Amino acid sequence: MANIRTHYDNLKVTRDAPASVIKAAYKALCQTFHPDKFQGSAEEAERVIRLVNTSYAVLIDPAKRAEHNAWIREQEARTKHQREKAQFNEADKAPEQQHSQKQDTPQPPPSNTNSEATFQHAYDLNDQGRHAEAFSLYQHLADQGHAKAQFNLGVMYDQGQHVTQDYAEAVSWYLKAAEQGNANAQYNLALKYKTGQGVTKDDTKAAYWYRKAAEGR
Repeated sequence: MANIRTHYDNLKVTRDAPASVIKAAYKALCQTFHPDKFQGSAEEAERVIRLVNTSYAVLIDPAKRAEHNAWIREQEARTKHQREKAQFNEADKAPEQQHSQKQDTPQPPPSNTNSEATFQHAYDLNDQGRHAEAFSLYQHLADQGHAKAQFNLGVMYDQGQHVTQDYAEAVSWYLKAAEQGNANAQYNLALKYKTGQGVTKDDTKAAYWYRKAAEGR
């Protein structure tokens, strides 16, 4: 992914974070950088709070968030194009080295970023309303242990996107992702234990997962 600073980075949430997680992250950051609690300078606290307020205003508004997502994709596409162009120019400088390689030279294994690229594609499909295609990709990644895909699969079961709404199945996927340290899944799992949706109501477990989610941000 392109190395750009986004409103998601400012609030320390993932791009697929639901509104409930965004609100919780905003509240936690406001508490952390409150002038009466922050251990650093008052100027730093004010700077961060202004940044957090701006990012929250964008991400909590569906229209502004969609525009921000489009801007992110545009920046990433531009960066990718520039990187590929630089790689092409570098390869073009020494064509003889390219041809001198033996045809049977073993190729490097696929990049670890492949799963992230697949995940981003699934996210974009879901964002476009193509839930069936997104679900298939999320399922594939989730079965391989991809935490963010497990979380998003849980959200789809939770909200009944493409599949019949199933809170128990949502909890199952949230738990898999939460155990890998996914803060969004930990927060949603805490909500499920708090409300008793898809799982036996348990305030102790709810408090545990709330705490884990807060520690992960």
